[in-house]
Amino acid sequence: MTGPLTGVRVLDFCHFLAGPYAALALADLGADVIKVEDPGHPDEARRVGPCFDGDESVYFRSLNWAKRSVGLRLGSPEGRAVALDLVAEADVVLDNYRPGVMAKLGLDPDTLAGVNPRLVTVSLSGFGATGPSAARPGYDYTIQALAGVMSLTGEPDGPPGKAGISYVDHAGGLAAALAVCAALVERGRTGLGRHVDVALFDVQVSMLTYLAAWQMNGGFVPGRTASASHPSIVPAQNFAAADGHLSLFVGNDPMWARLVAGLDDPRVADPAWATTAGRYEHRAAVIGCLQGILAQRPVAEWVERLTANGVPCAPVNGIAEALADPQVAARGLVADVPGSGAGGRGVARYRCVRGPLPTAGPPPTTGAPTLGQHTTEVLAELGYGPERLAALAATGIIAGGVADPVEAGAGTA
Repeated sequence: MTGPLTGVRVLDFCHFLAGPYAALALADLGADVIKVEDPGHPDEARRVGPCFDGDESVYFRSLNWAKRSVGLRLGSPEGRAVALDLVAEADVVLDNYRPGVMAKLGLDPDTLAGVNPRLVTVSLSGFGATGPSAARPGYDYTIQALAGVMSLTGEPDGPPGKAGISYVDHAGGLAAALAVCAALVERGRTGLGRHVDVALFDVQVSMLTYLAAWQMNGGFVPGRTASASHPSIVPAQNFAAADGHLSLFVGNDPMWARLVAGLDDPRVADPAWATTAGRYEHRAAVIGCLQGILAQRPVAEWVERLTANGVPCAPVNGIAEALADPQVAARGLVADVPGSGAGGRGVARYRCVRGPLPTAGPPPTTGAPTLGQHTTEVLAELGYGPERLAALAATGIIAGGVADPVEAGAGTA
């Protein structure tokens, strides 16, 4: 099995999360992703704790498996020349530096298009390349706050909170991967590449969808709700069961009828609650009644009974329980790849969750690379001979080992 992006070569000038996740999604779809790092300014994720596989951060490994690595001094004229040779044979260049950083390196979209007119370039930053916030650093935390999401997260009587995962970074990564795929389709028609400017802030504001529409068109002001409840659908929230929490979503009236049948308790059969409007009007009574019933039995029993009746529900799992769900194995969502144990310092095998479209490509067979692990291999594919490779290595322009990490100072989303 090959992936739909087999034969596409992507140069990954990314660090931390959003950009590497975009490139990981492309690698999982079959693209040949080459991670390009300056040995003096490597991806900061390489040193993020608390878990390490030998000398390699498990955080880094989770975002960079199935990629190859080239170590290249990007700030030197010789290193830039090598980078442009890579660009000449690539299909895509993806970066998540702040606007202007690639230009300082002499790798701006116009320069790259002059080298390779068929090249697709995608830049992912906090706020994009235009507007009054373009130069601001943008991270998942700050954009969740700025875009209004933290005001909706948490209990009504508590402080604002953030989502449990870095979903702005992940969603931004997926948007960047979508931009790559769309531009490649366009190139198939026109023969020319294009540049796409992707911003985490844009993606987050886009995801406000119905909340923004309510605010702008109906004057409705969304706010934090108790027990993670939906602002307009009742019941749609978490409930305390006898031994944990149950997430329940009843999206329409037939679903409510199935819930009533599954609970088999006359207290929920009130005719006034049979409609969506009625349940919204009597929200407090409906929620109070359901809470009293659901608290009497364990989560697993309710999941079995209600699922059998076609009612959407689930236990509020921890990460370990989520990964142990049989659906994870059935869909091939976890891959087993080589670890860093070949050097005698880490594990021999490493487990990772796959990209968002695991059925569209083959399971990965390679883990995350050490810095510069594939420098010689990749440049040899471009026609670099042994003497030239040796000269570049001797002057420190290329590297095949991990240098002492220092702050890159570029700042990215």
